[in-house]
Amino acid sequence: MEAKIPAIEKHRNAYIKIRVIESLDELALALKLLKEGFSRNSASKIFLSWKALISALAVMNLEKMPRDEKEKEWYYKSGFLAPTTGLKGISQRLEELGYKVNHLTSTALELHRYAYNGLYKGASDYSDREEAVRDILQLAKDILTNVRELFKDYWDEEIEQHYKIAEKEIISS
Repeated sequence: MEAKIPAIEKHRNAYIKIRVIESLDELALALKLLKEGFSRNSASKIFLSWKALISALAVMNLEKMPRDEKEKEWYYKSGFLAPTTGLKGISQRLEELGYKVNHLTSTALELHRYAYNGLYKGASDYSDREEAVRDILQLAKDILTNVRELFKDYWDEEIEQHYKIAEKEIISS
């Protein structure tokens, strides 16, 4: 097995904190873009917000995630980053560990496709813009509703500041 990523092994708590802050910042930006009428850009940002949250959860549970040595190597090499192509499997594993994230990952991936393909029939899960906007807003609310509880052991004043900014954006949406 290749060497483990030092940032994860030596600075796990800092990595989790950074990804939680990233999730909140991407969420706030998604809502700002949505207010300006940029639904596809907003969808991209809310997807990145969710991806950062899943990465933080995966790192928080890094010892529990792999079921065998092959998976262990993958999680320590790149799986902790929650790559888009592995997002569904990571979420399914987190679901097995008790986190109710799989259905939200499905929504995030639908929004990811919308961000790249627009409403192009056969390449988008949405038939009109308003469907995507409703999912963007719902995913943003779900992230804000759950992030504090999921990461209560890592919560500090810095994360709280980013949370308040994101919360302000969702209130004004």
